[in-house]
Amino acid sequence: MGTPNSLAFKLPVLSPSTRRRLEQEPRIRTTVMHASRWFAFELSSDRDLRDALEWLNRAYERAA
Repeated sequence: MGTPNSLAFKLPVLSPSTRRRLEQEPRIRTTVMHASRWFAFELSSDRDLRDALEWLNRAYERAA
């Protein structure tokens, strides 16, 4: 999904605030599976890792 420097996560339910954050985040893009609520986070440096982990944590919490 995406480039070798991206990771994908799924958010089954999007609150209005989460949707706004996704739309405002330039490192996140929707995937071809947008209807399934899959997103890709593009990492371009070590500094991006913290934010990527935050999005993965959100996805994990909503999956449980």
